[in-house]
Amino acid sequence: MNDKNIILRILRLDKEIYNELLVQKGSFQKSIAIFVSTTILITMSGFRFISGLLDYLQENLILFQQEFSPEEFNMFKSLIEELQTFINSSSTISSLFSSSFSSFVSTVIGLVIIYLLLKFLFRKDPMPKDLLTINFFASTPCLFVAPALFVSSFFLQGLLVLIVSIYSIISFGSGLKQVYLLRNIEVVLLIVSLTFGTSILGGV
Repeated sequence: MNDKNIILRILRLDKEIYNELLVQKGSFQKSIAIFVSTTILITMSGFRFISGLLDYLQENLILFQQEFSPEEFNMFKSLIEELQTFINSSSTISSLFSSSFSSFVSTVIGLVIIYLLLKFLFRKDPMPKDLLTINFFASTPCLFVAPALFVSSFFLQGLLVLIVSIYSIISFGSGLKQVYLLRNIEVVLLIVSLTFGTSILGGV
C-alpha cells in the first residue's frame, strides 16, 4: 500500500485502513513523519492566522473605540501592540520548535487519558504504540492546511485550520472505533475526554 493510497483511504474514512496499518511493516515510522509534518504545518498556519488577526485589529481599532471606556480602549490597544511585538520579535525557529513540542506533549497527555479509559472503562487491551500510530495517521487531513500559509485573508486561514482540525478529530475517532470495536457514543466520550482533559492538564 503506497503513501498516496494511505492518505486517500484515511481521508475517505475507510473502515479497514487503521487495522491494516497496524500490521503493516514500517507504518509506525510513516505515521511519525506525517505527525511531524502536520504539527509543523498547523503551528505555522496558527502563527500566521494570529498575526493576520492582530494586524486586522490594529488597522481597525477605531471601530472598537466606542465599545470601551478610554481606559479599557488603551489597555486593549496596548495588548495588541505587545502581542504584535512578541510575535515579530520572537525567533521563528525557536517558536516553531516550542509550539511543536507543546503540541506533542498535549497529544501524549490526551493519549494517556484515552489509554486509561479504554483499559479500565471499556475493558479493552490497547497498546501504546497502536494508539500513537492511530493518532499520528489521523492527523493526515492537516496536511491540507498548507494553503493557509499563502492566502492573505485571516478569515480563510482560520476557517481552513478549523476544518482540517475537525476532520483530523473525526479521523481519529474513526480509527478508534474500527480498531477497538467501539460504539459511536463510546467514541464521542473518548474524544470529549481527550479534548477537555488535554486542555485542563495542558494549561496547568
